[in-house]
Amino acid sequence: MRKRSGTGLKLPIDYRVLISSRYDDRKKKYLTRVVLRTIKEFSNFQYQIVVAADLKEQTLRLAVQGLRSPKTTFPGSGPALYETEYPDLCGQYEVIVSKANRWENKFSVKISKGNVEISKSPARKFVDIVTDESLFYA
Repeated sequence: MRKRSGTGLKLPIDYRVLISSRYDDRKKKYLTRVVLRTIKEFSNFQYQIVVAADLKEQTLRLAVQGLRSPKTTFPGSGPALYETEYPDLCGQYEVIVSKANRWENKFSVKISKGNVEISKSPARKFVDIVTDESLFYA
């Protein structure tokens, strides 16, 4: 949890990001999977997170812009999600997650074939970052 500057109030973690690397046998290359979810779970619909994602050089920006209601009318429950994959990422990357109110958290991750390690995480944050899928839904 982090404190809002000046108020002393602690704000909860709003999002969790999973970054994982795997070999895709069909595409014959390594893919880096990036999934963003809300901590809050919704009871009536499974929303999608609207994200403007931008990968330039060694920086991945995920700008959260809001939620989109489902296209189907089937009820469902769970967190809102956003998911994408990037081919052949390797090296040190800065991952920046920002919210509509311009708050942002910067993380450093090292991506290699089949492995992702978090090397730097902000002390005050609204997003958690994990590399293990079992921790992503915990």
